[in-house]
Amino acid sequence: MLERSGLIHGLCDVDRDEALSAFKLFALGAGEELLVEGENDKSLCLVLDGTLVATLSNTKLGRVGPGETIGEMAMFGSLDRRSATVTTETAVRMLLLDEEGLRHLRLRDNPVVQRVEAQAMRTIAQRLRAADTRIGQMAEGEAVIERSGRGMLTRLAAGFGLAGRRPSTPAPNVATVLRNTPGFSTRDDAVLQRLAARFEPVAVRDRETIINEGEYGEEAFIVAEGRVAVYRSIDEDRAERVAMLGPGHVVGAVALADQAGRSATVRAVAPSWLLKLTYDNYRALEGDLGAEGRAFRRGMIDAMSAQLRLANEHIVRLSGRWGGL
Repeated sequence: MLERSGLIHGLCDVDRDEALSAFKLFALGAGEELLVEGENDKSLCLVLDGTLVATLSNTKLGRVGPGETIGEMAMFGSLDRRSATVTTETAVRMLLLDEEGLRHLRLRDNPVVQRVEAQAMRTIAQRLRAADTRIGQMAEGEAVIERSGRGMLTRLAAGFGLAGRRPSTPAPNVATVLRNTPGFSTRDDAVLQRLAARFEPVAVRDRETIINEGEYGEEAFIVAEGRVAVYRSIDEDRAERVAMLGPGHVVGAVALADQAGRSATVRAVAPSWLLKLTYDNYRALEGDLGAEGRAFRRGMIDAMSAQLRLANEHIVRLSGRWGGL
């Protein structure tokens, strides 16, 4: 069954056999709880057949189907408790990778670990995009409304015509920023130094637009200093502020992960320093089998997981205000 996932395609016999021994096939009927919110567990499932439903505080977040992973946030991130409840909607068949199996593969530098981590990054990115879209659909009454004869996103892109201040502090040390960012903080110093060479510090003015919703993106950013606001358009004249993000948060990674347009507009709300990661470096690190690639994938999974948790909590709040789904 692992062959169907594509995870072992092209591997040598030794790597393939090791991967086959680490994954366990199991099946569940409809209406069974697979994961429970708040549960302490670190294992990951890859769905082969069937669909499941994820909920948070009794609010439906979405469906999970074939080819998607479940449990990647707890498996690879710094949070060791489940952030949602997942229940089977239909009969399902899945492959389970537990902590022992993952440790076994890591000790042998099996390339399947890189493929699972890359799949987890793409899965989280897809869920972030879906969450942003849903927030925009639900947020009619929560909109930050501006009306001046131009579309909201046009004004956001122009920074409302205001010239902002540049950061007064010197450019941050990239390795130090990564060391203080959850997900990267436990990595070896030498690895962080090499990984830091992939990032470029960028100064951003107060009220400067960093990312425009709908545009194709070639860069992702980690907030090093300052704060940024994330907006999702509701219509031509209105946008919902869906998040305020500070140091350690990642913006722009969704578009690099799934190669679609930007899912939101991001604007600085204070003079800020960002760490810029180009598309080429993102892709190189996503596929890198070495220590830098492992540190990057796990750090990005952790950072995007934190962002997804914020988005899901926002959905729950909006659902409660408008009487549920």
